[in-house]
Amino acid sequence: MALATLTDLADRMGRDLTSSEARQATAWLDDATALILKRFPQYSTPTDVSKKVCCSMVLRVLKNPDGRRQESIDDFSYTIDSSRSRGEIYLSDEEAEELRPAQGGAFSIVPGAT
Repeated sequence: MALATLTDLADRMGRDLTSSEARQATAWLDDATALILKRFPQYSTPTDVSKKVCCSMVLRVLKNPDGRRQESIDDFSYTIDSSRSRGEIYLSDEEAEELRPAQGGAFSIVPGAT
């Protein structure tokens, strides 16, 4: 089960997903969930933060399916985002930081955290 639903994704997208987008997004939500749980198994039960991060990972691809980072008009050229070379779905450093539990002091033990 994914950490977020298509409804969660559509709410963040600001519109209903097309049938084609919904089909792809279902797979991407599963992929994003697998990546999150690999590093942060404590999120096997979804939380608001894990849902937000899961949706962010999918929206990055859904809103920019070609992976363009830069585009010019005259003598047309564009640059592919480097994330595309790593795969479409990835957990950014900022997203991983959001998922890290708050440190409770000089020493903290978090089962399953890496």
